[in-house]
Amino acid sequence: MKRKLYQWRDEGFIDQASIERILAFEKQQPQKKKVPLLLMISLIFLALAIFSFIAANWQLMPDLLKVSLVLLLMWIFYGLGYAAERKQFGWPILFRLIGLAMFAASIIVTAQTFHFSLSNSVLPWAMFLAALGHYFYWRHMSYTLVGFFFGLQVLTSALPAISWVEWGLFIAITLAWFYFSKEALPIVFSWLLLFGSGLMLWSLIDYTSALWPIWTLFTLVFLLILAPQKEPILRPLYLIIGAIQLIVYLGVRGEANLSFIDFSWLEVILLAVVSIGIFGLCFIKFRTISWIAILGTVGLLLVDDTAIGIAIVAQLSALSYLIMAQRQERSLTLGFVYFIIVQFVIYVIYVWERLDMSLFFLIGALLLFILSGIGWWINRKKEGAIT
Repeated sequence: MKRKLYQWRDEGFIDQASIERILAFEKQQPQKKKVPLLLMISLIFLALAIFSFIAANWQLMPDLLKVSLVLLLMWIFYGLGYAAERKQFGWPILFRLIGLAMFAASIIVTAQTFHFSLSNSVLPWAMFLAALGHYFYWRHMSYTLVGFFFGLQVLTSALPAISWVEWGLFIAITLAWFYFSKEALPIVFSWLLLFGSGLMLWSLIDYTSALWPIWTLFTLVFLLILAPQKEPILRPLYLIIGAIQLIVYLGVRGEANLSFIDFSWLEVILLAVVSIGIFGLCFIKFRTISWIAILGTVGLLLVDDTAIGIAIVAQLSALSYLIMAQRQERSLTLGFVYFIIVQFVIYVIYVWERLDMSLFFLIGALLLFILSGIGWWINRKKEGAIT
């Protein structure tokens, strides 16, 4: 740095007074503390030696010593994380994540040592709560990944014997996570877990309805009333999940027989009526996600074995979304992907066995060409009107 400063002085860019002020300023700045490379390597080998020694003598250790060793390792890593944050060396988050992993290991070791049961969701529940506690205390995104993973584990490991109490507790905790989160990632993860908990009603209620995903999505609209400031983050999520549901219903109805599903006309009509209310609510408050109300027609359309009704609804909704998004100058990416997938599913259901593969790709290319031409014509018309 000094060499460069003197070089700039000799070239006339700065004077000697400026050099002295710069050097005085830099001298007052806190110096970065680096961990020596040999120290890091020695610590790694020391850790490997300790773990190797523990592994070699694990079966000979008393039960209480096993548990104590794992707990000691957990607190050592949390202590390293605390020291790394205070002294500004290393990666505090890495030490805390290892400490969190040691917490899970302590539960496993304790259960195995004292012959406790780890059935159902004991470990996922403990890790889910611990990860959320870490997130709300340290506010680091890595804990949201751990929390989301073990939240999914809670839902899947509880099947098929989840109780109403466990389900309600999971809903309450995840809802609190959603409400008190401010960043996009935890909001999305908590919303997905709430959506997954709605699907769990399949095992809780003795009624095998095919419409649980739609009921769940409609119910989650009311989250936006609870936290309307989160609507810009969740808007694509509602549209994506709604589009996926419609495509899945189209594919399953077109390729499979749903005779094993209970169809209740009361539920079908009720869903259609509720969808009208959802459309009105979204149109007034959250207009951009009003498209999900289309799912209210699925119950009526599932009665048709040919799935032509669902295909028409999916096709028209895809084209309508693209046209309206184009007119409002919004991104066409999601709508375009949805349109292409709908075309592919329709071709697979109705045309695949009757169509030569080359003709299939030719028609797909023509569709893309026509759609891009329509978009070009609309843009050209708008530009002409502006000029």
